[in-house]
Amino acid sequence: MSRAGKALGRVLSALPLIALMLSGWIFPACLPSAAASEESPEYAVSISKITQKNVHEWLHVYGRVGFDDAVVQNINLAYSGQVIRLPLLAGELVKKGQVLAEIAVDPSVASAYQQALAGVSFAESEVARTKKMLAGQLATKFQLAAAQKRLADARSQLRQLRQLRQKGFGKSIHLIRAAFDAVVASVSVQAGQRMAAGTTLMQLGHPDRLKVILGVEPVDIRRIKAGNTVLLHTASAPGTIIHASVDRVLHAVNPQTRLVDVLVRLVGKQAIPFLPGMTVSAELAGRDFPHALLVPRSALVQQGGKTVLMRVDKGIAYSVPVDVLLEQGEHAVITGDIAEGEVIVIDGVAELHDGDAVRVK
Repeated sequence: MSRAGKALGRVLSALPLIALMLSGWIFPACLPSAAASEESPEYAVSISKITQKNVHEWLHVYGRVGFDDAVVQNINLAYSGQVIRLPLLAGELVKKGQVLAEIAVDPSVASAYQQALAGVSFAESEVARTKKMLAGQLATKFQLAAAQKRLADARSQLRQLRQLRQKGFGKSIHLIRAAFDAVVASVSVQAGQRMAAGTTLMQLGHPDRLKVILGVEPVDIRRIKAGNTVLLHTASAPGTIIHASVDRVLHAVNPQTRLVDVLVRLVGKQAIPFLPGMTVSAELAGRDFPHALLVPRSALVQQGGKTVLMRVDKGIAYSVPVDVLLEQGEHAVITGDIAEGEVIVIDGVAELHDGDAVRVK
């Protein structure tokens, strides 16, 4: 056999061995790549960008309307007597000058004014007599000073009774009238009842001076301070929003509601949609977050006891721990190693881990 024939034979005999070598070298090199593809799949996700804006916290609370205690007028009886007529009920509107009650003045009280007049007259005559006796050296200066003191006391008492006379003192029957347009807030007595001096007959409230007591959870009360904005709503005027502000915060738990009371005062037009006793709802402004980082709440997930979101960079998701400062509606205010404009996962985040490959739906 020629030399060329022998060389061709050697090549042909080596072909099976070459094929085995290629199958062992090339295909195993391809297998790890395929396995890696199966172990690290791409996750289909929805994304969004972190925004930055000024955020105001709003607490949704409820409350009750009442008369403003600071301007409620107590109708007190300056003398003892008996209620003859009491034509009004709590909640009624009254006009200035309208009769509120008819009182029979105690007879002994009615005669006190005449006694006071007589007392002044007698004291004046005593002073005059003592002066004449002093001139005749029949009285001393000390006696004159004592007589003048008794006259001053009698006149002082008469002045007080004259002021009371304008309220019915010295008359057998006295009509008590309203001093302003008002609403009867409460009635404390009944017709026929006998009363001592100083008894409160009723209370009158101003219809354009009301208060609202809002109940706030104790955990939230430190977020509220005087001057914070309040938006009031009432079912009697759907769609109407009354803008007001917090007057004061009471730092004690109401034993009936187990909430902390926040006082809001309504004046003039603010009070028009409301009636005392009405229940209202309100949005109460709490904390301010200037230049806050805002993300959808769906972007947040719990991993390893921490709140995290998944930041996306070049198709890879990276876990970023964050602190949630406020949850409001569908969004949350956060802080952490994250910045405005960065891309985050907002749908499908629960299935992701740090370093997973993602593609946008």
